[in-house]
Amino acid sequence: MIIKLLGILDIFIAICFWIFGIFSLKIMTGFILILGLYLLAKGIIFVTGLSFASILDILAAIIIIIASSITMPKVIVIFTSLFLIQKGVFSMVN
Repeated sequence: MIIKLLGILDIFIAICFWIFGIFSLKIMTGFILILGLYLLAKGIIFVTGLSFASILDILAAIIIIIASSITMPKVIVIFTSLFLIQKGVFSMVN
């Protein structure tokens, strides 16, 4: 049950980050920063199991946190969002 909830949150973060990055909505900066910090905390908690997905979660979180202060190239936004969406979908299926 908790895995499915975390998967839903991954999908939610991906959609929010995509909207923020593609449409350059600076009004969402604080919200995106909070989502990035959440993703970073989740990645750090689960990295103890030496999961490769958790390491990629930390990398995605760092990208999201950086994107809250500078404009990221759209290709990075798209790849990060797609990674989080596929991770969330696989969590839902599992």
